[in-house]
Amino acid sequence: MDFGQKWMLWGLLLGLLPIFIHLFNRLRHRKLPWAAMMFLRMANRKSTRYAKLRQWLVLIFRVLVVLALIFALSKPLVGGSFTKWFSGKPDVIVVVLDRSASMGAGPDAQNTLLKDAVDRIVKELKDGNYDGTRLVLLEHTGSRPQEVVGGVSALENLASTAVTDTAADLPTLLESASTWFEESQPGKGEVWVATDLQASNWNPAEKLRWQRLTEKLGDLPQSVSVRLLAMDAEAKGNVSVAVENVVRHGEGDRARVNLTIKLTSDTLIDKDVGVAVYIHGKGEEKCDVGRVEGASHVFDNDFALPKTETAQWGYVELVDAEDGNARDNRAYFVYGEPTINTVAVVGDASRFTTRFFELASAPNPENKFVTSQILDPKKLNGVKWQDYEMVVWQGRMPSGDTADKLTEFAEAGGVVVCFADDGASGDPFHGVQWGNLQQAQVKNENFATWQELVEAETETDHFGFVIDSYTSDEGPFKRTQEGLYIPVTELRINKFRPVVHKEGTILANLSTGETVALRRNVGKGQVVFMATRPTDDWSSLTEGLVVVPMLERLLVEGEAARSGRFINLTMWAAGDDRAGKGENWESVDVEQGQTRKDVNTEAGVYRMGKRLVAVNRPAREDDLAPLDEPRVRGLFGAVPLTMRQVKSGEAPDEKRAIWKLFLALMVIALLVEGMLILPKGADEGVEIQRSTTGKVESPQAT
Repeated sequence: MDFGQKWMLWGLLLGLLPIFIHLFNRLRHRKLPWAAMMFLRMANRKSTRYAKLRQWLVLIFRVLVVLALIFALSKPLVGGSFTKWFSGKPDVIVVVLDRSASMGAGPDAQNTLLKDAVDRIVKELKDGNYDGTRLVLLEHTGSRPQEVVGGVSALENLASTAVTDTAADLPTLLESASTWFEESQPGKGEVWVATDLQASNWNPAEKLRWQRLTEKLGDLPQSVSVRLLAMDAEAKGNVSVAVENVVRHGEGDRARVNLTIKLTSDTLIDKDVGVAVYIHGKGEEKCDVGRVEGASHVFDNDFALPKTETAQWGYVELVDAEDGNARDNRAYFVYGEPTINTVAVVGDASRFTTRFFELASAPNPENKFVTSQILDPKKLNGVKWQDYEMVVWQGRMPSGDTADKLTEFAEAGGVVVCFADDGASGDPFHGVQWGNLQQAQVKNENFATWQELVEAETETDHFGFVIDSYTSDEGPFKRTQEGLYIPVTELRINKFRPVVHKEGTILANLSTGETVALRRNVGKGQVVFMATRPTDDWSSLTEGLVVVPMLERLLVEGEAARSGRFINLTMWAAGDDRAGKGENWESVDVEQGQTRKDVNTEAGVYRMGKRLVAVNRPAREDDLAPLDEPRVRGLFGAVPLTMRQVKSGEAPDEKRAIWKLFLALMVIALLVEGMLILPKGADEGVEIQRSTTGKVESPQAT
């Protein structure tokens, strides 16, 4: 609440005037006993307690009359900060901004959800008169909260309204804010979060992580609450475009590139869609898709290539797209000569798992561009790891010189996949260890194989360990081009060793909270840990429905990272810079009038030496399904949460004058006070009665 005439608030002291008058009147009369006049006293049938209550009510309403008049004269105004006036001003406010690609929704590139959110936050801070409150800014592209020196005006300049091509991780942002409160201990605080409630950015399936986060917020020594500004795009029917796959074939004049293009919408598509393909940034070729119906549509097309021996690039763009977000109307790709990809399987050739991994890594013998090779773990000295795109490791974690060599391999863009077994865990590898072996039990009974576990089940009972949450929009368990899910939740796990870690991206969790699949980014490459293995006594990975596509996706990522060509473009998203020390990415798709792009936040084509890469927004940014309010409140648990949903284009809260309301309250208080002081005839009339003898009898009140 604010006031147009703040100086009038000094008049609130006049509210003491009725109290002083009341006390003065009580002191003005003194009681003198006079026997001759005692019979004239009033006979009040009301109780003494009620009489005193009425006097107090009269006094209270007289005070309210004065206070309401003063408030009316001070011209009170209320707006979005009205609740703050009652809850008290916090010592610090941490502003969390979601600048992900989905926040680019809006009527045009200049009026986005992000800009609307920043404008509302700045207006709220100005109208709420938060003078003296510390401001801290945390953007999802930053690693730590940033102190804002200079108040609201400085925040207005510091908070960027530029939408990025990255995805947000709201749990990570809130964990960062919680850690800042824990370390700084600034006093009473509030966390203001501006986001569009896109479910893929909230990771609601990570229940254990949210539980730890809310417990951490609740255990802080100071009071911390959350205010959530949920932005919602008014315009629906947005269509996004992505390149799912790129395959080059033919030579010379017959060289062509086949693109697998995917269209996705937040609602059912029911309109004509056109796509333009630009090869090497020019040479536009229209592709009339025609009538599209459904939430997604995937199609393949061949396009002619210019004569060249080097890797080149292009992009796909929606034609005449008038939808809710211009940020997702373009997707980039690169292409080059096909290469042979080789997988190294480290293990004893006589073991079933070694031969299984050899086959699973290269399941199609007719595909000459994907091969696998077994390496004896006792003869790893002198192995040229750079000859491989992916390494499959079993059992004890790599150590010593081998660990160093595999780290160099990963830093150069390679992929290392580690599977657990029942041997020794070994020293931690990139901060990860195998936990103690766990086996499924039913009534203290163990099962020799996962098949026996399934046979023991009934229609209502599901035995064994169950995966209830996993990442399906990117990584090794990514959905197929047709949108089909890898059956990760259908895995039957009889034995596993939990992935013990402090850092990394969780790819899959059991219903009991243990991690069974984890990814650690190492330089340009990655190391993936899997807590179970493909043998009958461990799990149904032996069926190949999960492990084969898993290894296939990881091989594509390894080949792309090492060769500099990203065949499956969604695997390297904006915000995942894999440059080494002293290396810099130079943007090559900058259009006339543009400045250079940032590989960490903007989609495009980038070059570093001979490497040419296409960077696109993460695939999960095309999944616009939002969280509803009950589910959001469920994530925060007992943490105090104030949530407000705002439609795009909805006018911000304006301050309203409410002096008429106080005048109405004054009139009501006057009426009530008048009713309370009206004389009561039955209480105050005194009737003097005479007896038949003419003597005066005792007075009776009427």
